[in-house]
Amino acid sequence: MRRLAGPKTVTAKSFFYPFSGGLPYHARAAEQTVNSASGEALCPGGSPCRQPPTAPDPQGVPVSLPYRYLALTLLLAALPAQAIEFKLPYRDDEVKGVLNTVVTVGAAWRMQERSAALVGKSNVDPTVCGIPNQSCQAVFRDQLYPAQTLAAAPGQYSLNADDGNLNYDKRDLIQAPLKITQDLTLAYGDFGFFARTLFFHDFVNDDFEEYHPNRITAENAASVGYSSFNPGFTLPYPGARVYGPGAVVRNQRRDKEVLRQAGQDYQFLDTYVYGKLPLPFSDEKMLSFKLGRQTVNWGESTLLVLNSINQAQPVNANNFMRIGTQVEEVFTPVAMAFASFEPFENATLEAFYQLEWQPVEAQTPGTYFSTIDVGTNNAGDYVFASFGGAAEDPDGKASLQYNPLARITDTTLRLQRQPDLEPDAAGQFGVALKYYAENINSGSEFGFYFMNYHSRLPYASFFAADASCARREGNALGIDAYDPLSFVAACPGIPQLSVDPSNASSSAAPLDTASFMLEYPKNIQLYGISFNTTVGDYSLQGEVAYRPNLPLQVDQEDLVFAAYGPTLTRCHDQNLARLALPGLNLGAASTALNNLLSGLGLPVGVPNVLPVGSGCAGTTVGIDTNSAYLGTLYGPSDFLDANGNNPFPDTFDLGVGHLPGSARSFPSFIIPYRGGVVGENAPTDRSKALDPNNPGYIRGYERFGVYQFNLGATRVLGATENPFAADQILLLAEFGATWVPDLPPLDQLQIEAPGTFTHASAGADGSGGYFTDETRRMACSTNPTCSYGADGARFNPHQQDPEGYTDRFSWGYRMIAIVKYESVLPGISLQPFLVWSHDVNGTAPGPGENFVQGRKTVSALLETRYKSSFSFNLGYTWFTGGGSYNLLRDRDYAQVFAKYLF
Repeated sequence: MRRLAGPKTVTAKSFFYPFSGGLPYHARAAEQTVNSASGEALCPGGSPCRQPPTAPDPQGVPVSLPYRYLALTLLLAALPAQAIEFKLPYRDDEVKGVLNTVVTVGAAWRMQERSAALVGKSNVDPTVCGIPNQSCQAVFRDQLYPAQTLAAAPGQYSLNADDGNLNYDKRDLIQAPLKITQDLTLAYGDFGFFARTLFFHDFVNDDFEEYHPNRITAENAASVGYSSFNPGFTLPYPGARVYGPGAVVRNQRRDKEVLRQAGQDYQFLDTYVYGKLPLPFSDEKMLSFKLGRQTVNWGESTLLVLNSINQAQPVNANNFMRIGTQVEEVFTPVAMAFASFEPFENATLEAFYQLEWQPVEAQTPGTYFSTIDVGTNNAGDYVFASFGGAAEDPDGKASLQYNPLARITDTTLRLQRQPDLEPDAAGQFGVALKYYAENINSGSEFGFYFMNYHSRLPYASFFAADASCARREGNALGIDAYDPLSFVAACPGIPQLSVDPSNASSSAAPLDTASFMLEYPKNIQLYGISFNTTVGDYSLQGEVAYRPNLPLQVDQEDLVFAAYGPTLTRCHDQNLARLALPGLNLGAASTALNNLLSGLGLPVGVPNVLPVGSGCAGTTVGIDTNSAYLGTLYGPSDFLDANGNNPFPDTFDLGVGHLPGSARSFPSFIIPYRGGVVGENAPTDRSKALDPNNPGYIRGYERFGVYQFNLGATRVLGATENPFAADQILLLAEFGATWVPDLPPLDQLQIEAPGTFTHASAGADGSGGYFTDETRRMACSTNPTCSYGADGARFNPHQQDPEGYTDRFSWGYRMIAIVKYESVLPGISLQPFLVWSHDVNGTAPGPGENFVQGRKTVSALLETRYKSSFSFNLGYTWFTGGGSYNLLRDRDYAQVFAKYLF
């Protein structure tokens, strides 16, 4: 009979990183006993073993190893290896204690040139949207060169994903950590206490100078941009300075949370008491328990952990990617009560209830492996909504923008981050039943699981912009502007008419009043089954995890478009009411309009002015620049159908450009998916808290049923079974897949995927704009004023390739090889490691997608071990495949580290 509540055996696979791309440090061929109460390894006789640390996933990169690290490595090698063991008398027995310490020192270097394709376009070329390209945003339907210029420029359509790439050049040091990990075990009879701590100091990232090639700050705002800008053939810009390109900025890292995550920290990991108690009404059965901060590892996933059964605690991605990491540092322990007992022969019933909630710690923004410039735990305060064309503007000083629309709005392109919305701890629990079937194969274990937990992964949600002054919610008259006179009456404080244009009291496009936050959805249910068995010489294991209500991140560009719904006008509404203006306001509006147009030196047509009725005035002609920076007449900007006809006017003329409705410029998908009307979602109510009860809140996720499949096989080849004269070769293969059976079509909703930095709708440059009846919804969402072909009134410069979005089904595999050469010299052993990762087909949903089609990673590590306590490691990692959707494909790195265990 197998008593699962007592000590049990674990196979070598338990020593692999349970995370994609990770490397094992040492996989034991022999089995090892584990205390089921404390989870600690027991050596013969039942005392706690000192376990060799696990090597990090090789991910790093830059130059010459400092002499102090070499000296420290040699010093570590010379130290005697011995854990501190002690005994304390207590009553008639004694408390046994063991203190283990692991000291790690290492460094990593970038080994690959930075790819311009993975850097924001204006960080590649700061002038890309400067003169004559007016911030790469047109103001007429037929003014196409701004978007076409941006589309043709090298780089990616985002400034929010390249800080980690810009901060490190080829052969730069990317990490240089000194790390001390300690664990203490106290045992007294059937009871005990276990604690683990981690201290690290990274000599590279704790005192780091960041590099920004194109940035506008409070310090340089008075010296960059264009001063007293006047094109000469159209109305002068109202401000003394307008902003296009910025300047090179180098600054020290100051964000305290960033420094804690990347520079130096002291982490309390596990801290719990454990023991065994007799069960009532039973003479033999015992209840094993643990109480305190701990991890619960369920299921059979080895490398493909995300969305597996093993979700009781979050991952710390910074610990995982830190050179010389150990497997026990990867998961963040959570305060909980855990208990297990044997309800009947060969079965174990386990349960936990969590007493706290902890989020995942994502890669710190600006560090080498980061691919987004905001992080978890409120690291980072802003993002930019410029599709990569404008300068970075962290302080929101780039007002007015170099664009004709600056005459009617003082907006910047910076979106403020609101504090994270975190759940409480209540309601998180799990139950597992494991059964060992002795008669199946050579023995097989089956597991059945249920969990209810709050997401550890963050989701980006948004708050809509304030209402445009051209909308009834945004002006004192309570009207919707429909022609030039009604616009000027509704918006008397626009920059062109203001004493201080950069602090105007009215804005037709208050884009920078939109904001975002990271939130963590509650009450995710997980149902899972698992097995492990032996067939011949192979160990097989697998699992299926099903979540009927897993949140999936909605495409963030679409959420931004939804947040901009309350801006611009309602000219997309054919039945828009034209409310009569009071006579005084009408007279003031006429005077203001005359003043607005008086500076024009060339004829621009007569703006349409309409009586009371419905709909917008439409447009005639207008003047602005062309790509040669010459004054050019542009025709009407009302939308056209596929036959070249205009079904109804949807713009009006402002002299500085033609103003459309927001549905045409920002045709979001998420608003109609939830039953709303494009361009009609509510603005944020500033009198209420910025939380999900605010009418301007735009939830960043949708819930779907999601399946995660995992199947693995392990084979150990002995000395006589391999052709490499190795003492042992361990091979492991793991296949995984993600299936979202009810994922909506792309023309209804897009789920976030890496590298999808433009919007799914048609681009201003004409991409996706030549639609048929079947493809119209993909190009237009439900916008009734979608113009056929190219359209400069669109905010989206270029349609996102739909191949980049999440697929209904995606899969990939991971393979590990460990070759062991024991005692090649007295006391010296060699262990090469190789990990191959390949995402074969499909892209999994975000956040933290398991698979990105075509992405490949190769990690190699050579460990030289002296006896059992000192190791010296050299490694290299290659990132390749996946095209523009693999955001790490230019970040190959080399690493070296030493570990000493005592």
